[in-house]
Amino acid sequence: MYQQLRLIFAILVISVCHTNTEAYRILSINSSPSRSHVIVQEALAKELARRGHHVTMVSPYPSASSLENYREITVPIVKPCAGAMASMMKDQSGWAMFMTMLSISDVFMDAMNNSINHPEVRRVIRKEKFDLIITPVIADFVLGLTQLLDAPAITVCPNSIFGYLNGVVGNPNPIATIPSPMVGLTSPMKFFDRVTNIFGWLLETFFAKYLKYTSEKFYYSNFPADQFHPYDDARKNISLLLVNQHFSKAGPRPYVPAVVEVGGLQTKSKPDPLPKDLQDWMDGAEHGVILFSLGSNIQSSSIPGEKLDAVINTLKKLKQRVIWKWDSPDLPNKPSNVLLRPWLPQDDILAHKNIRLFVTHGGLGGVAEAQFHGVPLVGIPFFGDQPGNLLNVQRAGWAVVVEFTELTEQTFTAAIKELLENSSYTDTARKLSKLYRDRPMTAMDTAVYWTEYVIRNKGAHHMRYSGVDLNFFQLHLLDVWAVLGSVVFLFVVIIIRVCKFCCRSCCPTNTGLSSGKKNRKVKSH
Repeated sequence: MYQQLRLIFAILVISVCHTNTEAYRILSINSSPSRSHVIVQEALAKELARRGHHVTMVSPYPSASSLENYREITVPIVKPCAGAMASMMKDQSGWAMFMTMLSISDVFMDAMNNSINHPEVRRVIRKEKFDLIITPVIADFVLGLTQLLDAPAITVCPNSIFGYLNGVVGNPNPIATIPSPMVGLTSPMKFFDRVTNIFGWLLETFFAKYLKYTSEKFYYSNFPADQFHPYDDARKNISLLLVNQHFSKAGPRPYVPAVVEVGGLQTKSKPDPLPKDLQDWMDGAEHGVILFSLGSNIQSSSIPGEKLDAVINTLKKLKQRVIWKWDSPDLPNKPSNVLLRPWLPQDDILAHKNIRLFVTHGGLGGVAEAQFHGVPLVGIPFFGDQPGNLLNVQRAGWAVVVEFTELTEQTFTAAIKELLENSSYTDTARKLSKLYRDRPMTAMDTAVYWTEYVIRNKGAHHMRYSGVDLNFFQLHLLDVWAVLGSVVFLFVVIIIRVCKFCCRSCCPTNTGLSSGKKNRKVKSH
């Protein structure tokens, strides 16, 4: 009976979510050099088109198939960040990682600027009306379009929320309980973890200031100050922030109403059909398949020779077949059990019944897809939130982490054998998959509902948290405590002076006559 009621409820929810009283016009822009980040936003845009809305998607990556109500404008990235990623492979220091993040953000800013100034995009913006704008998390200067098009904006965050976004929507960020993605910690944090987290928070703050400084210049070059709202006002004009995170994976944290968790937004309950060669390769794998992908930014061909040999030597000894996201035409000494592809339908591969494990860099999108489908991980983290993501997964019991600096044939082989021979990792992954899927609405239904909610309610300004308009001192009541402290200090000073005055009045000092008598008395002794 209980299962029947759940099924009826699910049908009602889906029917409500699929019922649109009006078709809206939506402009979605994302020129991230990380294709995996665009995929998350693109998934929402395509679903909105399937549900009857008219969507224009601006990105560097054209889709393989067309979709009704879905228009693509492809603007290639002029300055890719492959060089920075290749340099990072050689230098794994914290400073190199941080500089790589800055380089990627610069590429992102430049690509977004090129996108909104592309002739076709400018024509669309000038001649068409839109009910909503969907933007990425970085390059918020595009929020000037909200005034130009007189439309609200929502932002899709492809990973967990971080300091830069917390400030934009006024979301609380308790440093004592929420680990910074910059330092690779998990909650709960012990004393020295909290000390480290302060430095992570400072690093986030510096990164946020850098992004704001860079984005502000692009804002005023596209939206002149004499015609548009100030940049600080525009960047806070976000009606909704959709975060590709879920508390069952990263733990609970506080959110204001304008922040909604939609972890696994790009995952599909019913996978799309695989290309025939991939389908045949996986179906014919007697001992299962291993997926190897380091994401869209990190190129496997940039792995230094010694470490690449360690990976190849490990893979060729396995009975399992391997699908490897490889970005160059060929792989020297490629083992016969390895299939190379420059791009892969990752979510659909992870849904296949023969998948055994996933070798990943720890990007949040890949981790979410693996958890959704119950696939254990061998993690090789590099930068950003990847160490923290994989540390969470390892502590949860469904991953083994191999640091890139410690990657050898021995360590890589040991990690893969541990997952293949110890069924507890797969059992844990499947158990957490059930927990991850157990929601009143799917991630996509949740995202679509709130997206349409913002449009229906003309930007949903009633969800805007007043903390957005407070500076650091006001938000933490430092100005109030300063005034109260001054008042208390002044009150104490007054009380002390009054007490001294009273003491002098009631107990006057000795006169000269009394002093003389005292002196004479002393002499008589």
